[in-house]
Amino acid sequence: MSDRKKNIVNLCRNIKPYSGEMTLAMISAFLKQGSVIGIAGLTSYIAGMVVGKGQPENIGLLVGGLVLCILLRAAGHFGEMYFAHDVAFRVIRNFRLDIYNKLGEIAPAYTLRKQTGQIGQAFVADVEILEIFLAHTFSSFLIAILLTVLIMGALLFVNPLLSLLVAAAALCLMAVPYKMGKRAEEQGAGVRESLAESNVIMVESIQGIRELVMLGAEGRRMKEINDSMDGLYKEQYKYGRLKGGQSMATQIICGLFTVAVMILSAWLVVNGRMETVMYPVAVMLSTVILGPVLELTTVAQELGVVFAASNRVRNLLEEEPAIKDEGSKKADIGSVGIGFENVRFCYEAGSPDVLHDVTFDIVPGETVVLVGHSGAGKSTCANLILRYWDPVEGAITIGGSDIREYSVAELRHMVSAASQETYLFHTSIAENIRLGRPEASEEEVREAAAKANADTFIMELPEGYDTVTGERGFKLSGGQKQRVAIARTLLRDAPIVILDESVSNLDAENELYMQRILAVQLKDKTVVMIAHRLSTIMSADRIIVMDDGRLVGMGTHDELYKGNEVYRSLIKNQLAG
Repeated sequence: MSDRKKNIVNLCRNIKPYSGEMTLAMISAFLKQGSVIGIAGLTSYIAGMVVGKGQPENIGLLVGGLVLCILLRAAGHFGEMYFAHDVAFRVIRNFRLDIYNKLGEIAPAYTLRKQTGQIGQAFVADVEILEIFLAHTFSSFLIAILLTVLIMGALLFVNPLLSLLVAAAALCLMAVPYKMGKRAEEQGAGVRESLAESNVIMVESIQGIRELVMLGAEGRRMKEINDSMDGLYKEQYKYGRLKGGQSMATQIICGLFTVAVMILSAWLVVNGRMETVMYPVAVMLSTVILGPVLELTTVAQELGVVFAASNRVRNLLEEEPAIKDEGSKKADIGSVGIGFENVRFCYEAGSPDVLHDVTFDIVPGETVVLVGHSGAGKSTCANLILRYWDPVEGAITIGGSDIREYSVAELRHMVSAASQETYLFHTSIAENIRLGRPEASEEEVREAAAKANADTFIMELPEGYDTVTGERGFKLSGGQKQRVAIARTLLRDAPIVILDESVSNLDAENELYMQRILAVQLKDKTVVMIAHRLSTIMSADRIIVMDDGRLVGMGTHDELYKGNEVYRSLIKNQLAG
C-alpha cells in the first residue's frame, strides 16, 4: 500500500469513532452546496421567465423556494462548520494524547535520537495541519461526487449534452490534483522537514539565549537562524508555486467550462432543442455547478503538506519501543538487592559496545558508588537499572528476579533516581517535589524537603512552597534544584535509589552535610551512586570501578587504592584538582 493510501486509511480510521457527527457534517454540506445550486437555478429561472414571458408563472412558489434555499444554505453552512470541525478537533486531541503516550513508551531511546524541536513539530504543528483533511477533505470528497452525479442525472432530462459537459469538466478538475499529487507530497515533505529543522534551531536558541548573550554569540546564531529560514522559504516557495499552478489550471478549466456551456446552450436554443428561458439557467448554473468539485480541488492543493505531516505523525506512533513491557511480576517494596550478570550493551545495532561482560552484585541495604573516567559506562549501568534499555546479552536482576519479569510500572515503584541535570517543571516547588507521589500531603512534602536540607531556602522564597520555579527551574540555583530533586526522591520512598552526581552542584560544606543526611535517610535502602568527588566516593560501603565499559575493580577505598591502578589514578587526579 502506498504512503498516500496508508495516510488516508489511517486518518479515516481515526474519524470512525465520530461517524455520527461526520454524517451530520456531510448532510449539512450537502444542504449547503445543494442550496447554492438551487439559489442560482431559481434566480436565473425567474430572470429567464421575466425576459422571455414578462410574467413568471407561480412567482410566489418560486420566491418561497428561493427563501427556503437561502435558509437551508445558512443552516447547512453552520452545520458543516460545526460538526466537521468538532470531529477534527476531537481527532487532533486524540492524536496529541496518543503521541504523548507513545513518547512515554519509547523514551528516552527515541528522545535521545530526536531533538526537542522535532518532537514538538510532530506534537503541535504536524497534528494541527491534519485539520485540513479531517474538517474539509473527507466530507467534501463525498459531497463533490454525490452532487456531481445528481446534477448529471438531472441534466439528462434537460439535455444529455449538458450532462456530458459537466462530467468532462468534473473529471478534468479532479485530474489536476491527482496528476500533481506525487510532486505535491514530495514538496510538502520538504516543507515539513525544513519547518522541523527551523523549529529545532529556534527552540535551542530560545533555551540557550543566556549563553548566547553571555558569550556574545548572538550574531553567529542569527546567521544560522537566517540560513535555516532561507531554506524553509525556498521549500515553501516551491510548494507555493506548485499550488499556484494547480489553481491556475482549475480556474482555466472552470472558465472554459462556462464558455462551453454558453456556446452549447445558445446552439441548443437556436436549434429549438432547449427553451429560451432555460438559457440563463444553464449559464448561471455553469458558474456554481462545479462548486463542490472546485472546493475539493482547492483543499487538495494542501494535501502535500497534510500527507507529509501525517507521515511524520504515523512514523512516530509506529515507532517500536526499545524494550518490550511484558512482565507481570509484582514489585517488592522491601529491601532488595541488584545484580548484573554478564551484561553486554550497545545503544543501537551495529554500534560499539558500551558495556562488556559486566558482572557484580549489590546486597540489599548496601550503598555502592560507581566510579570511572568519563564514558566508562557508569550512567549506562544506572539507565539499565531504570530499564530505559535492555541488555543485548546477560541480565539485570532486582530481588533475584530479572527486571524484565516486572512490568515497567511495577519497576518504577521500586526505583527512584536523582541526577545532576535536574529538570524542574514550570509549576510550584511543592508540585515539583510531589511529582513522584501526587497523593502526598503538604506535611509530607515539607518533611521530605527538610530531610533534603531544602526547607530553609524554600521558606525564604516570596511564596514559599507555592513559588513557581520557572521553566526548567531557572529561578533556582543549581544546588537548590538538586536539593528539590533529592526531596522528590526521598518523598517517593522507593527501596532502590540511584543518585547520579546528585550533589555535584553543592559546595563542599553543603555536600558533606547532605551526605550525612542521606546516610541517615537512605540507611535501609539499596543505593547506587555515581560520583567523582572523593568525599562522596568514600561515603559508600563499596566502590565499583569502571573503565571503557568494563568492570575493573570492586572493593573498599583502601583495597582499591592499594591494588587498582585505574582507581588510584582517579583519586590522584581528584587530589591534584
